[in-house]
Amino acid sequence: MHYTNKNALVVGLGKSGVAVAKKLAFLGASVRVTDRADRSAIDPANIRELEALGIKLELGDPDLSVLGDAQLVVLSPGVPTSVRLVIEAWRRGIPVISEVEFAWRFLKKPIIAITGTNGKTTTTTLIGEFLKAAGKKAAVAGNIGYPLVLVNDNFLDFIVVELSSYQLETIKTFRPWISVILNLSEDHLARHKSMQAYANAKARIFMNQGKTDYLIYNGDDPLVSAMVKDAAARLIPFSKKHFSGLDPSSIRLKGEHNLENILAASSAASLAGVSRQVIENVLREFAGVEHRIEFVKIVSGISFYNDSKATNPDSTIVALRALRKEGQLILILGGEDKGTDIRPMCEFIKRSVKHVVLLGSSIRRFKEALEEAGYTGFSGVASMEEAVLKAYYSAAKGDIVLLSPACASFDMFKNFEERGKVFKEKVNALAG
Repeated sequence: MHYTNKNALVVGLGKSGVAVAKKLAFLGASVRVTDRADRSAIDPANIRELEALGIKLELGDPDLSVLGDAQLVVLSPGVPTSVRLVIEAWRRGIPVISEVEFAWRFLKKPIIAITGTNGKTTTTTLIGEFLKAAGKKAAVAGNIGYPLVLVNDNFLDFIVVELSSYQLETIKTFRPWISVILNLSEDHLARHKSMQAYANAKARIFMNQGKTDYLIYNGDDPLVSAMVKDAAARLIPFSKKHFSGLDPSSIRLKGEHNLENILAASSAASLAGVSRQVIENVLREFAGVEHRIEFVKIVSGISFYNDSKATNPDSTIVALRALRKEGQLILILGGEDKGTDIRPMCEFIKRSVKHVVLLGSSIRRFKEALEEAGYTGFSGVASMEEAVLKAYYSAAKGDIVLLSPACASFDMFKNFEERGKVFKEKVNALAG
């Protein structure tokens, strides 16, 4: 599609929205950007740069007139397809696509795309490390924090992309050479409304793949196995039951859940021509990603771990399983509720956790669910600083304090990265 003199509307002024707006302007399109935030809440540098490119900004919850004579709408991942603006665009027959779909139209090199409820960032990062260690030029982008639209693949061999259900909702022709589905459990139900709708969004990752493409999937996950059975791509299952060829004792990345991530990443890397020796060498050194069961510091004999990326109950259970053998656990839990079923997590907490510190807008619901499970060892706080202090004074030497919220971060923080960084700052201040 040619974009010169086309009228385009970008919805959302996050990282991907800003990147798309600039790309469209460089391509010669007439660009308008809308965001519910007031002008005072937007980075002034972004405003100056966009306006210098002739991009019009419609801020502060504008009405449907912002659609104007748009011929294309590019939706940022944080904006639901259920908003009136998107519904009206569809009614008028205006194409609505994601930043990922827009970016894909300019890329030529093979794409390895990863989705799933948990483990996406670790697996995406690990595939990138495998490729780079093998001397291949690769970019790592997408939901990991670097918009795909910023990738120039002229001098690359591969592009590795982490994809959320939000990004997949509005793809049209996006077609990865290798797609990876790690697992599927309840998440983002406040947006998707049902588990089936959430699964359908995830399944879009392979909807355009053909017989020359590959679909790597978790054969131990019945929901994933059922999802992929009619896929056109060549199916490659992985299973922890058949973990062979790698010595687990030589792997630096700890936690049973990471065996699945390693198997998925190794399968993708092998298809891309990475040798077994290179894979083993990387696994001896790779310790994990920031904000995912990340060791922070030992203070007075108490170990602190940052798992801010755990934004759903299954992620929190994974972290508890990974650490409970290391010592008694004090868990910092809570944030913006996603509407998922938290009862299984509360039952697990009852068996595994010494004390829970509740934080954020979900305190009341989590408190009621914990009480229903018969667990009363919890307390509520109003800030991350209070949470760290309460956890510290609830712990004894040899215990572990784990931030693993099982919730989104937007009630108190800009994103899970900011939440994790604030946690680490408070822990370091405690140490001081």
